[in-house]
Amino acid sequence: MSVAVRLVEVLTLITLLGMLTGLSIVIVILQRVIAITLYLLGPVTATVGGILYASEKVLVGALMSILNLTRALGTST
Repeated sequence: MSVAVRLVEVLTLITLLGMLTGLSIVIVILQRVIAITLYLLGPVTATVGGILYASEKVLVGALMSILNLTRALGTST
């Protein structure tokens, strides 16, 4: 009976260690995925920022030309 109890204890400890190892592996994999994602997001955000900056300049230029056209047409009549 004593051997059976010890065997159950050992199997329980092995199971707990296996679960902790599995959890550790999942956490390490998630950390690597997050690090790679953040590494890849840097260039993407820079590219999107450049596109937004260029589109802002185009839209402001268009608005200024419309304003100048409206002002020219308003003063000519």
